[in-house]
Amino acid sequence: MTPDKSKTPCQGLEKVQEILERFGVAGDADWLAVVLFARNLVAEMDLFTESQKAAIQASLFEQMAVKPLDRRRFQRVVHSIQGFLLDNSRVADLRDQLTAERNSSRTLYAEMSSVVREIQASSQTRQTNLQRMGQDTEELINSVDSKTEVVRRFRGMVTEMVAQAREEARSWEERARQMEHTANFDPLLSELYSRRALDAQLGVAMERATQNNSPLSLMFIDVDLFKTVNDTYGHIVGDGVLRVLAAVVSAHSMRFKGYAARFGGEELVVLCENMDEATTMLQAEAIRLDVGNCPYRPQVIGPESDEAICVTVSIGVAQSTLPIVRKT
Repeated sequence: MTPDKSKTPCQGLEKVQEILERFGVAGDADWLAVVLFARNLVAEMDLFTESQKAAIQASLFEQMAVKPLDRRRFQRVVHSIQGFLLDNSRVADLRDQLTAERNSSRTLYAEMSSVVREIQASSQTRQTNLQRMGQDTEELINSVDSKTEVVRRFRGMVTEMVAQAREEARSWEERARQMEHTANFDPLLSELYSRRALDAQLGVAMERATQNNSPLSLMFIDVDLFKTVNDTYGHIVGDGVLRVLAAVVSAHSMRFKGYAARFGGEELVVLCENMDEATTMLQAEAIRLDVGNCPYRPQVIGPESDEAICVTVSIGVAQSTLPIVRKT
C-alpha cells in the first residue's frame, strides 16, 4: 500500500514554512507557534466542532494578513487564541462545574463549623445544667422531709433533662441529614446527586454488578439546543428549565430505583442497576416524552408570562460489559 505522501511530516513542515514566508515572518518562532496552533493543533482538538475549527483558522490567518506583524499584532492574536479556548462551551461548563463544587464545599464547611460551635455551646450548657441539678438536688434534700417527695422531684428533673437530650439528638440528626445532602446533591438541581457522588456510586454499582452477575445500564441525557435557551432568555430562565428537567428525571428515576445525577451543565445521568439495555431504553423513552410535555413558564415582574418554554432531550443508553465473576 502506497503511503499518502501529502501527510508526511516533511511536507507538513514545508507547508508551514510556505505559510510563514507568505506572511513575511519566516524564521520567527512566535509566529511559527501561531501557525502550528492554527493549522495543526486546532484540527486535533475535541473542544471544537468542525465549523468552529474552520472559523478559528480563518480568523487567525485573517489577522496575520494585516500588516505589520509586530509584537502588538502578535499579542492581539494570542488574545484571540485565549478567547477561543476560554469561551468554548465545554470549557465554560467545566468552569461552572468547578465553581459549583467550590460553592458546595464552602457551604458544607460553613455548616460543619456551625455544628461544631453549637456542639461546644451545648456541651457547656449541659455541664452548667448538671451543676445546677446537683445544687437543686442538695437543696431539695435539705428542704423536704419526705423521701418519697425527694425521689418524685428528682425524677422530674431527670425526665426534663432526658427530654432535652432527645430533642437535641433529633436536632443533630436533622443537621447531619442537611450536611449529607449538601455533600452529595447538586447545589442548583437539589433533586439530583452531584457529579462527585455519581463517581463514587458508579464504582460501587460496577462492583456490585460484577459480583452479582446483574445488568448495569446508564442513561446520558442532554438538552437539545440549550445554548439557544440561555442566549434567548438568559441564564436565570435556563436554570429554571433545568429544574423542570431535573424534577421529571428524578420522578421517573424514583419509580425504577435509578440513581439520577447531574453530570455537568445541561447533561444528566441516570445509573440503572439490575436493568438491561432494552428496559433502560423504554424508561429513557418515557422520560423523553414526559420532558416534552412539561413546559417551563418563567416568572416575570407582575403576572406570569404567557410564553411557555418547551425543550426536548436526547438520551443515550449503554449497558456495561463488565467481566462476570462466577460464584463457586
